[in-house]
Amino acid sequence: MARFIQQLITGLSIGGIYALLAVGYALIYSIFDFTNFAFGSIMMMGSFGCLFAINYFGLPVWVALLCVLVFAVATSLIADQVAYKPMRNKGSSRLTLMIAAMGVDTFLINIMTEFFGGNIRQIRYKWPVSIIRLGSVKIGFIDILALASALIILLILWYFLQKTIYGVAIRASATDMRTSGLMGINTNTIAGLVFAISGICAGIAGFFYGFKYAVYPAMGAVATKAFIASVIGGLGSLEGAVAGGLILGIMETMIAGYLSSTYRDLFSYTILIIVLLFMPNGIFGKNRSEKS
Repeated sequence: MARFIQQLITGLSIGGIYALLAVGYALIYSIFDFTNFAFGSIMMMGSFGCLFAINYFGLPVWVALLCVLVFAVATSLIADQVAYKPMRNKGSSRLTLMIAAMGVDTFLINIMTEFFGGNIRQIRYKWPVSIIRLGSVKIGFIDILALASALIILLILWYFLQKTIYGVAIRASATDMRTSGLMGINTNTIAGLVFAISGICAGIAGFFYGFKYAVYPAMGAVATKAFIASVIGGLGSLEGAVAGGLILGIMETMIAGYLSSTYRDLFSYTILIIVLLFMPNGIFGKNRSEKS
């Protein structure tokens, strides 16, 4: 039983990271109808912001978190202004935007590899507590912190989207961007806000992923799992992104803990294929017509 609880908490922690990333995917997809495949590299930029702040400048962890947010949000906004916005203004298709996102992803990975190398780096910071003991159950402090932080951020985001003027504008734009613009909503402001929020989600995910594992230019590949989680929950659905992230995190951890870690990725991609075959709209997803 103790082992099961440990695996469950670890799975929820990883699932919380997946959920943050999946929410970023869902936000952009719901507004712009394309998948931002550069999202993993935005997470990576946030992790490097934390690495620089702590390892090279010896800054406190809360300052490092601010650096993470600055790096991730700035990268997300610059990617939109330089790559995506000009294409949207030209009426480019979603396929063109996704190809552009792949280009942004490749560019960020290569530029960071060129300047800082491809080596794996550990963030040199010692938390006050490393292990929390609950009877015979041992839980990593970073797992508890990551899970709690992810849930708090997701609750704040839910409140923002449901209870604020800007949140209502984002939801209206998700329904119909063109009509929202005709009704007086500044769609450029909404676009910037959505990319900033997705950058925050990616940055916080990168903050905890960097502490839990390591920091390196290709670490953004983990966002592929978040994409799978988003597909499971339903592309464009925030509730689905959270549910898909937590479900995938728990299942992967249980597979790794009770069978073998070598089956973890196999399981994830098998689930993706099954969902696409039998539930192409995911758990919470709705049918969406192609945008012209």
